Amino acid sequence: MRAAIHSLLVLFLFACQRSHERAQVTAHPVSVQAYDTSAAYHMAIEDHIAAMDTVTAPLPDTVYIGRHEDFPSINLPAIIAQRFIRIIDPAEGEIDKHRERFAYLNIFATHTPENLEFFIVRFGQGLRHRSDGSEDRHLFYRVNEEGGWVLERVSR
Repeated sequence: MRAAIHSLLVLFLFACQRSHERAQVTAHPVSVQAYDTSAAYHMAIEDHIAAMDTVTAPLPDTVYIGRHEDFPSINLPAIIAQRFIRIIDPAEGEIDKHRERFAYLNIFATHTPENLEFFIVRFGQGLRHRSDGSEDRHLFYRVNEEGGWVLERVSR
């Protein structure tokens, strides 16, 4: 019995270590001292695409970002993580919502000097939203020793 508990504890500690290593790999050079809204949103969109793009359910080649009243007035690159990015007003989303492969994201952010959080709500074809939140994500970043943001966790 003790051997089984010991084995589980070692496995748990190994998993925690692997999670920490993964967080270190996703460090971004976005400076905390000079908060750059465009760079922070770029980072979050890139990490969201990486988290949601799977072999069995790939994201479409174009991702639409909803320009709602809380979305900052920023410019983003035309391509992030090999996806075309289009920031559009809700009326334009209504026009394009019938595309077969449609991904429309509403993004909300909060930040402090130590933490940065993004809440990303995804809508699919017809502007349908999954009520279970399975396509929505919460990205939580913290400041690392070098003064950049590190993706701490991605959750629903």
